[in-house]
Amino acid sequence: MRPHRFSISLLLLALAMALPARAEDFPTISPQQLPEPLQTQWARDRPELGRYGHCAAAFDSQIDGAKMAWSCAIYVRLSAQGERLAMKLCGERAALLKVKSPCKLVVAP
Repeated sequence: MRPHRFSISLLLLALAMALPARAEDFPTISPQQLPEPLQTQWARDRPELGRYGHCAAAFDSQIDGAKMAWSCAIYVRLSAQGERLAMKLCGERAALLKVKSPCKLVVAP
């Protein structure tokens, strides 16, 4: 009996290692908290997101579009992949535009 339990434990361990890790916990923001220009962008991009797509935003100003970073990951196969890609692209864009606030995932209620 003992070797059988050991082999089941090994099988469970192998399965656990093969499964993807839990998605990272990124900061989030609701669409209603975005500045008006980003709310408009959200309304345009949301239909294209599909099941797994995500958008991320960072902004230092409520009115100056030059101080806003926006990115979306649309054609992805996994939700976690979409989150990571949207945050990565947002971070790159924010750095390019010198936006100091951190990127946040846009999450609809």
